[in-house]
Amino acid sequence: MSKRSGPAFEEALGAFQRGDLDGSRAMADQALSAAPSAKWQHLLGLIHCRLGDLAAGIEHLAAAARADPANIGFQVMLARALVDAGRPDEVLAMPEPPQVTSGASLALWQARAEAAQSAGDHQAAAVAWSNIAAAAPREWKAWSNLGNAFAALRRWREASDALQEALDLNPAEQGIRDNIVTSLLQLGRALRFQVEFDQAEAAFRRAYSIAPTHREAVFHFGIALERSNRLDELVSLLDAAAGVGLGRDELAYLWAVLARREGRLEDARALLLKADPAEEPVRWHALRAKIADSLGSVDEAFEAATEMNRAAIAESVPDEDREGWQRKSDAYRAELHDLARMITPQWAARVPRLEEPAVRRVSFLLGFPRSGTTLLDTFLMGHPQVEVLEEKQLVGQAADIVGGSVNLAGASAKRLRKARETYFGLLRGYVPAGFAGLVVDKFPLDMAAAPVIEAMLPRAPMIFAQRHPCDVVLSGFMQPIGIVNFSNIAAAADYYDAMMSIWTAARETMALNAHTVVYEELVADPEATLRPLIAFLGLDWDDRLLDHRRTAKSRGTIVTPSYDQVTEPVTTRAVGRWKRYANQMEPALPILLPWAERLGYRD
Repeated sequence: MSKRSGPAFEEALGAFQRGDLDGSRAMADQALSAAPSAKWQHLLGLIHCRLGDLAAGIEHLAAAARADPANIGFQVMLARALVDAGRPDEVLAMPEPPQVTSGASLALWQARAEAAQSAGDHQAAAVAWSNIAAAAPREWKAWSNLGNAFAALRRWREASDALQEALDLNPAEQGIRDNIVTSLLQLGRALRFQVEFDQAEAAFRRAYSIAPTHREAVFHFGIALERSNRLDELVSLLDAAAGVGLGRDELAYLWAVLARREGRLEDARALLLKADPAEEPVRWHALRAKIADSLGSVDEAFEAATEMNRAAIAESVPDEDREGWQRKSDAYRAELHDLARMITPQWAARVPRLEEPAVRRVSFLLGFPRSGTTLLDTFLMGHPQVEVLEEKQLVGQAADIVGGSVNLAGASAKRLRKARETYFGLLRGYVPAGFAGLVVDKFPLDMAAAPVIEAMLPRAPMIFAQRHPCDVVLSGFMQPIGIVNFSNIAAAADYYDAMMSIWTAARETMALNAHTVVYEELVADPEATLRPLIAFLGLDWDDRLLDHRRTAKSRGTIVTPSYDQVTEPVTTRAVGRWKRYANQMEPALPILLPWAERLGYRD
């Protein structure tokens, strides 16, 4: 019998390969009735699958795989049969294949990748295609599939890298080109949302270089150029787009942006109205608000700002979560008010303070959003002994170690020391190692963490940017800041009230080492306002401080909403703007006008 087992199997296999499925099945059934055998189970499984009976075929293929688990080929055919039968989840439930060392193990990973794609398990697909691409780096389809898996996971950076590999291997494949452009555009959008504008621009620029006739690639690259104040490049881009058949109507938003930046406001409005607001609703309504405000159309501007904020909420909060989001926003402001009431002289006396640090000199630029902090930090950047750190939120990470300002009175010196070590450790990642000057850590809303700053770094210089409460809240409401508490003018006023209450209570009870820069004074006479500040910071005066436009143009992408204002000449036109909007701001005035009086404003 043993002498006939080999030839009998070869005979049955030959019949299968010739298409004699009935003869092959008869021999397999006879062999299995005599003795169990993994290879006969496997052959019988293949026969049933070829006959269209996938259920029976899978049963035999699974039996073969169980009987001989080291046979990778058996696992491959079982996995493929399960995928064909619409049962990919069972493939994914199988143990993950071993590292690719042979054609069989590569085929098993491919079967697993196909199963993952069929099941819609993009994470499993990414793992599978990563292994395949690593083992077969010249296989463009593997890189393409890996890129698509990363894209489905919204891991746009990895998606674009993988698709670029595929494109390099097969530059004629249009599908890859389309996919990589889509991934690069999505990467740019994601980075832009994370306020990583330089990286976003790089993604958009790369997408445009691959597909310069692709309308969406031109559109987003144009937005990136305007966002980084490269208007000459934007003009060249639009001219090139026109040269390949992309007219003004197709890129009306970009032409509107350019017209506004060039001061052609009526043209800007007409062009904007030709653009589709649904494509970039937040930007569209924000631009409409800016144009209308410059034209003196108060009602139109405020309505556009309202729509802008609604669109911003819609982008970040699903409809079904909207009520819960509003409750959380209200609760957050209530917590801020509670913190402000907590900061009393008795509380301040219980707050521990570390010794003054002997390491790097650090100052903090604080203030409510839209108080002129970007203009001020641009002036400061002109000083050769100043390094400005913009919007890095280092204090917040350090403050978490002690539980924030609310838990500060009960914090131990050990925890405070850990918080300070954490802060300086983070700081080293952003400041050149050889820099011996003054670091200005600008994160305006750290005004609520002023008690933690004082406890970690006693007597650290704090620069507080002040602006008329009504102007600052109106400006915040009319800019796409992305802070949930600016969803309506009343909420914005309440947020201002809470933050200012914390700051003033901390400044009064903890004797903070703070210097106030008043926006209205800064724009009226920059030098007269900056000289006392520079003396406060312990620096020598440098005339380069006053050339803020040169500094703004050389500083790279500005991450705040003021990016398009700090490159212009200093002007007082925004002072008192709120008066034109007094009717629209009526719900906020009972909160804001008392603050204006307290801060010394008389109108």
